[in-house]
Amino acid sequence: MKALWLASGSILLVGLSYSQACSLCGAKLQQAPTFRQEAALDTARVIVIGTAENAQLTTRTTDLRITDVLRSAPELKDKKVITVKRYLPAPDAKNPPRYLVFCDIFRGEFDPFRGVELKNAEAVEYARRILKLDAKDTTNNLLFFFHYLDHADPEIARDAFLEFAKASDSDIAGVAKRLDATKLRRWLAARETPPERLSVYSLLLGACGTDADARTLRDMLDRADERSVNSYDGILAGYIHLRPREGWDLAQSLLRDGRKPMLIRLAAARTLGYFHGARPKESYDNVLKCLDAMIAEGELADIAIENMRRWNIRSRTRDILALYGKKGFDAPLIKRTVVRYALCCKGDATAEAFVQARRGEDAELVTGVEEELRSEK
Repeated sequence: MKALWLASGSILLVGLSYSQACSLCGAKLQQAPTFRQEAALDTARVIVIGTAENAQLTTRTTDLRITDVLRSAPELKDKKVITVKRYLPAPDAKNPPRYLVFCDIFRGEFDPFRGVELKNAEAVEYARRILKLDAKDTTNNLLFFFHYLDHADPEIARDAFLEFAKASDSDIAGVAKRLDATKLRRWLAARETPPERLSVYSLLLGACGTDADARTLRDMLDRADERSVNSYDGILAGYIHLRPREGWDLAQSLLRDGRKPMLIRLAAARTLGYFHGARPKESYDNVLKCLDAMIAEGELADIAIENMRRWNIRSRTRDILALYGKKGFDAPLIKRTVVRYALCCKGDATAEAFVQARRGEDAELVTGVEEELRSEK
């Protein structure tokens, strides 16, 4: 089998990456595939829903009695049962588990690479509907998935949230004003809401909420308990949406103050990434002030410089190059970051002269950074 099919629906995929995903969602969420992404794979030649029965421990196989065919192939024909190479015993024979199964066909045999247990008929309907969504209609798709974020079936709720995690910052900002603020308030208040969701829900509420919500978000920021610290980036983003001046002032002060906890300062840095992706022109001046604050403080200088490189901000080129080897900025990591920035300033005479000088004194450093940049591309 090309990948490990688990009854829980979790899957290990190596080498998958999704660019321009939500800046406030962790790497694990961005790497996990959604149902739609699985369906888009060339290997998803057959997609069916069926109940597990006749599990055989000796052969480690289970029969899947097909109840719904979402995507067919000639090899499926009118089959009512297919055998999967996985032992899936049914705790209750009278009410066997029902699975959404993605299959390839290898040497004439069905080769399922993912199976997700579905808890009820509504989950089956969800699976049907997502295959009919227009991939280009991001706004309406996110509105559709929003309605399933609190679904009773945890696999469906997880898949719907993954769609938000995979959406770009600009797509999330575009749909946020059309969401149900009442639902978002309820989810924020629920203690069982996971931190990664709390972050996104705070951001969304900031875009569609009221001044009273701004006070709620500010209280969460000021409280800075374990729950809010782990979601600080999204809470801060939501607060900036509702109270731009106060929010940006807070972001700058956090990034400038080396006494603040590192977790909070790193969260504030991620918030910059969201606004750069969602509203690059509108937020440019404030984002730049925050990046300047990070460089001036020193401890987060490498992150700020790297962001300026990736975001094609060149208005600070001379200042950044002047940091190379300067006391407080002479660590190897900072040096590599400055060289990486300079190498990306194509056509800038000052940057090209800087690179030439560094090549003369430390050719190995420059060559190593050039190799990193080629790998990045």
